[in-house]
Amino acid sequence: MPEMQEYREEIEFVFAEASNEMKELPPIFRERAQALLTTSNPLCNGGRANRISYLLPYWMRELTNSPSALCRDMAVGNIYAMLRYFLLDDAMDGIERSGGTLRRSLALGQLLEERFRRRYGRHFPHGSELWGCYSKYVEEWATAVHSETEKPIDPNDFARLARKAAPVKLGASGLLLHAGMPDRIPDTEHAVDLALAVLQMSDDWNDWKEDLSEPNGNAFLSIVRADLPPAEALDEHKVGTAIYHRNAVDRLADIAETYVEQIGRIPNQPGGLLAFADTVARGIRTVALRVENDKRSLAEEGAFAHWLSKITE
Repeated sequence: MPEMQEYREEIEFVFAEASNEMKELPPIFRERAQALLTTSNPLCNGGRANRISYLLPYWMRELTNSPSALCRDMAVGNIYAMLRYFLLDDAMDGIERSGGTLRRSLALGQLLEERFRRRYGRHFPHGSELWGCYSKYVEEWATAVHSETEKPIDPNDFARLARKAAPVKLGASGLLLHAGMPDRIPDTEHAVDLALAVLQMSDDWNDWKEDLSEPNGNAFLSIVRADLPPAEALDEHKVGTAIYHRNAVDRLADIAETYVEQIGRIPNQPGGLLAFADTVARGIRTVALRVENDKRSLAEEGAFAHWLSKITE
């Protein structure tokens, strides 16, 4: 990933800053906080898609000419916010099984929220327009997670896809406000939403097996279900059939690439954001091409039907 090398020094700096501050947490929370941080550090785990959280301020700098200290504080603050939402997602998904672990995770989340606000508060005091933006983004996130199981998500509804990560947009809006460019916020929100939608579609492809029990929030599974009778339940074999007989991954890639094209048509957006979305979309397309290659190879060997019957065993 090119941005990992381009911003390597900054990534090292902001994760080191966050790590040092984690040491100031009450002892009961330190080990969990450091483990979360290490898991999210692209220089430790080979790179994760949520790098948009802490790289967005740097991408925006090319448009705003913002001070490096501001970009760093927002990047560190966004790391705290990212980890907090990881904890909330795990709690809502029932991953935290014991009551004690759940309470500790939620309490740690509040400590991370306080540190996020402290970093942003260095540049945006109480009453700043930024906090109104933050409230709006949190409301978008809350609405998304509350309603994601009510009806199947439409992969063509980029705004709904993006709402699951809406607070990420603060890293762009904050720099525009600080630079005296509030008029550019709507276009940038649109561009970031499109990028977040591409990211969500990639995540949905990677998570489809885990999401089978509650498929409404998974855009890839919505594509699969579109070819089935409304009352028919999904299982791994039906998804495998959609992948290898109905070009489901190819259709997912088509939509992702459309979103990337739309970002490119929005004026005054950072090149890093477009490159990020394009990289994620290319990853989906690579999977689709691999599926086609697998089908061709197996067909040539006369083993495709037998292999398809085995894919979920």
